[in-house]
Amino acid sequence: MADQEKNAFAVSKPGFDSINETIETTLGDIQVRGPLEPSSLNTLKLSEGLNFFRPARRQHLALVELAGQDDGLVFVASIAHKIVSYVSFQKPDYPWWQDRCLPEVIELGGLETDLSWRKMGITTTLLDYIFNNPKFTYFEDFIVIAVQFVQSWDLNNTGLAPWAYREFMLKLFGKYGFTTWETIDPEVREHPCNLLLARIGEKIDRSCITAFSYSCLGTQLP
Repeated sequence: MADQEKNAFAVSKPGFDSINETIETTLGDIQVRGPLEPSSLNTLKLSEGLNFFRPARRQHLALVELAGQDDGLVFVASIAHKIVSYVSFQKPDYPWWQDRCLPEVIELGGLETDLSWRKMGITTTLLDYIFNNPKFTYFEDFIVIAVQFVQSWDLNNTGLAPWAYREFMLKLFGKYGFTTWETIDPEVREHPCNLLLARIGEKIDRSCITAFSYSCLGTQLP
């Protein structure tokens, strides 16, 4: 069953560079691309400021590896061949969701923008092209989850307290149709600020939404 689900995802994976746009700014041309194939990702350099999860060089290698997987998708915003922001997707790898994952569920696993490039609208530009793009509707066939943990938030550089950062994330993801979902996932319930966010694609039917809701609560469909 797991192999069938993975193969189904692989068949529907969008073509490389389904998004390929150049935006003129006073700081230079910003290119928004994705999903990138590993060879294209290798020609770009990850900004040294993209080091929240691990050092930039190791994070670059991790993204290249993810881009080559059947269920991996990497989208980037770059300037002068330097990646300053990225968003990555894969089938959920949290223990809770590995055991309960529906074929239609995909996880937004990584979202990071170089500190020196923040407050320039690059993050929202990248997300706009991914989720609010009439020419790219891939994710309308999926339930996209974004599991938010306090320990994954950049509280130090933003100066925000956990509850304020939580509101910031709700506002950011809310622009793209993400809403909060109740869950008994033990990792999410470890801290009151943790969140399970999900975006229901327009092509997802009611039965799938119901199954997802039951999965969130760890129960079986009647």
